[in-house]
Amino acid sequence: MQEIFSPFKSKQKLWQIVICALIFIGMAVPFKVMVLIEGFTEVRPVNAVPVVAGLLLGPAGAWGCAIGNLIADLFGTFSQGSILGFVGNFIAAWLPYKLWHISGNREKPNVKSNKNIVKYIVISAVAAIATAILIACGLDMLFGMWMPRIFWIILLNDFGFPIIFGLPLLIVLTSEDSKMEITLPEEIRQTRNVKKHIVIKYGLLLSLLVSEVFLILMITMGFQMSASPLMYTTGGIFIISLFGFVFKGQK
Repeated sequence: MQEIFSPFKSKQKLWQIVICALIFIGMAVPFKVMVLIEGFTEVRPVNAVPVVAGLLLGPAGAWGCAIGNLIADLFGTFSQGSILGFVGNFIAAWLPYKLWHISGNREKPNVKSNKNIVKYIVISAVAAIATAILIACGLDMLFGMWMPRIFWIILLNDFGFPIIFGLPLLIVLTSEDSKMEITLPEEIRQTRNVKKHIVIKYGLLLSLLVSEVFLILMITMGFQMSASPLMYTTGGIFIISLFGFVFKGQK
């Protein structure tokens, strides 16, 4: 948890939050006119930002995207669901950061090899699905608004644009000529119970991936979370797995 709030203790990281938020707002607001569902969502090339910001800036990127999305909502899509948008965009950046560094080898994010390109695509897909489930099903459970179309729009926005725009951007920002300082996980000073931690970490990740697959299948089949005990239970497993994984300390 300390790593998540660490940007607020550093002037440099605070500036990264501000810059990331401004970039997010600048990319999001012009597309508010391209509405897909009135009051909720639109065509969002800005959704290329969270994956890249999370990979490069870590927690600062996650906070910047979350705050930027909340402010951008004030220009046409602000509603009671905006808090879900805040959390969703934080996760859309933070989850890729956690997934990239799950092995603990501290390799800087890059797509200079076929292996890392595949890794980037898989990470983008997992994060996009998680964000879509969190927002679409959250609207159902918290506000009684079940709109499966929102799930698919968020999924396509959050997966398509990181591939179309985010991948080339990451190539530029991680090139030899780039002077960007990439954020890596904090050093781990305590080594006790490492094996136990690894088991828990990978167990949570496996549970997250399996629950995502089952939730997508149920949404495709026409299930509604608030009306289906099976989907409700799977959603609970998803939430526990997601937040357990993303808030678990990096080891």
